[in-house]
Amino acid sequence: MSDIPLEYALIVFEGNKFSGKIAPGLLELVEKGLVRFVDIAFIRKDRRGNIEMIELHELDEATHKHFRPFAKHASGLFTMGDLALAASTLPNNSSAALFLWENLWLEKVRKAVIAAGAVMMERGQIHPDVARKVRKELGVKPAKSSPAKKKTAGKTVRKVKK
Repeated sequence: MSDIPLEYALIVFEGNKFSGKIAPGLLELVEKGLVRFVDIAFIRKDRRGNIEMIELHELDEATHKHFRPFAKHASGLFTMGDLALAASTLPNNSSAALFLWENLWLEKVRKAVIAAGAVMMERGQIHPDVARKVRKELGVKPAKSSPAKKKTAGKTVRKVKK
C-alpha cells in the first residue's frame, strides 16, 4: 500500500441477494489503473435483524466468480468492529458488500503537488444529494455530457470520435 488515503463504500442489496452485476464496473476501474481494492466483506441481515458475516468463498458459485478478482489484493483490513458498524446500518432482509480501496490516480496528483512544493491539506467528498441541493439553491443546472469541444481562432470545433 502507498501513502494515499483509503476509501470505502457499503453497497446494499434488497432481499438478501448479492449481485455480481456490480463487479464488471468496479473491475474496469482496476483494469484502468485507477483503483486497487484492498479489502471486501459481505454482510447479510435477515428479516428478524440477525446478522451474518460472509466470506468470499462462502458466496454461491455464480456470485463468487464475479467477486473472486477482488481477493487478489485483499488484506483483511476490516475489523469486526467495522463490519458490526456497517451491519448496524442495514435494513432487515438485506445484504451488503463492503469495499475498501486505494485511489491510485491520487498518487499522481500527490506527486505533482509535492513536485510543485505544495501540500494537499485536505481532501473530501460531497454526497450527490447535497451537491444537487446546493445546485438547486444556487440555480445552477447540472452539466450535460457532450462531445469534447475545442476553440480554434474564435471558432468552436467539435471533436468527433471515429
